[in-house]
Amino acid sequence: MSARAKTKLAFDPSKTMLLIAAWPEKLVAPELIIWAMEHRFRRIQWYSKRYVECAYNEAVKTLALPSDCEHFIFADHDVRPGPRTVPFLEAEGKLVACEYPLSNDKSWDDPQAMHTGLWRCDREVLEAVQPPWFERVLTPDGTREHRCVCMYFRDKAKAAGYEVVRAGWASHKPR
Repeated sequence: MSARAKTKLAFDPSKTMLLIAAWPEKLVAPELIIWAMEHRFRRIQWYSKRYVECAYNEAVKTLALPSDCEHFIFADHDVRPGPRTVPFLEAEGKLVACEYPLSNDKSWDDPQAMHTGLWRCDREVLEAVQPPWFERVLTPDGTREHRCVCMYFRDKAKAAGYEVVRAGWASHKPR
């Protein structure tokens, strides 16, 4: 029995778009594509831009929102979903984040943390959050990142009334 046959998705894959951030190599992990096919995600888009916040904002503006999809899964090109990713697909919620390894091992300490390596949301979340959806916030002197683009989006989504549901685990090569 395939992984798909055992998984009760919390959303309709026929109304779902998988958006893959493929910077800089424009290559995608084969495991990610196989996973997408196993779960019948047929609307797959990739996007690539040097600055991650620009790439994410453009993906929302030009790929996600103009589509007729109701659900969106965003993934980094090097995410490798596996059996431990199933809870991410089954979790109920309008904003769901999947955990994966990061270079900062404290990044997941906040129970409401989300990062953009693998996450999903309903259309209504993207529509409720006003652009820019993603922005890098630097320290006042501009020498360090104060708030990553992931948490910037999370904060705006929370301000719009959405909570992060965290579920599942995926493999990912920390940068």
